[in-house]
Amino acid sequence: MKFNLSCNTSKESPESVLFSANQCDALFAAVMVHDELYPEAKLPDAIHLDYSQEQLAQCYHLCQQLWLSSVDRTQLCLMIEKIYQQGFLSAEDKITYHGMRAKIKHLRFAYVTFDERHRYPTMFHWMTGVMGNLQDAFKHNQRPALVRSALLVRFLLTIPFYTLITKEMDCFQPSTPESFRNYVHNEINFIREHLTKNVITGKEFHEMRKVISRQVAMYDNLKTLYPSAYHRSISEYLSTLNGLMGSKHDELIAKKFDQSQDYYNDTFVIPDEIKQRLVNLTNKYIEPA
Repeated sequence: MKFNLSCNTSKESPESVLFSANQCDALFAAVMVHDELYPEAKLPDAIHLDYSQEQLAQCYHLCQQLWLSSVDRTQLCLMIEKIYQQGFLSAEDKITYHGMRAKIKHLRFAYVTFDERHRYPTMFHWMTGVMGNLQDAFKHNQRPALVRSALLVRFLLTIPFYTLITKEMDCFQPSTPESFRNYVHNEINFIREHLTKNVITGKEFHEMRKVISRQVAMYDNLKTLYPSAYHRSISEYLSTLNGLMGSKHDELIAKKFDQSQDYYNDTFVIPDEIKQRLVNLTNKYIEPA
């Protein structure tokens, strides 16, 4: 099956260019090492969430500019066709695909964190999720799952759907400081609730890791726009957690594909190193009065 590749990439308008190339490059560099391990990273005594609405809006628009300026839809279409036809990507293409998906994921995280509604934009969320399923399928050599995911991603990349996706991202409404603080505390409380359980499922572990990933994305933006030792220390701690949880989740996905463990029903104990780091993180957040 040959895909139709006649597609025009949405480009940023001049008024959307708010940040320098160096800032965009710095953000992308941070996103690409969002699961790097810093074993000695330490958190500050307390984590505050005191940011203005303008700062929160700036965080989102930096992600949007990175996506608009550097995620080429035509190139992404070509990647999806290669995966569909070959079932794999060359080392160079893997790096390219991973980079494009990382920018897309990061924008989705930014939207849910910095938008007043704190929810994923529907079609952008679909596309990002299916791209993740596709990556898991070709990483674990699962041809049937790969074909299904490739066809679905390509469908979402057709001009009508991709146009709607880009319009979704233009509907951003910057969060108020109070709404932002409540959102983050709700995320941290979600982690706290799961830490009280003796055992959890693979799916529950994945939901916990997604909270950490959103936190990593948040501090990628904050340390890029507002560099400080405070932001850097939190970012490195979260990156370490994300890396440890990512490695564990890769194990769970492998067991899901070889059917040695039911991802949704079988349970396991959270590894002690991960659990202790999560407990330490949640203890640093001071609940709003």
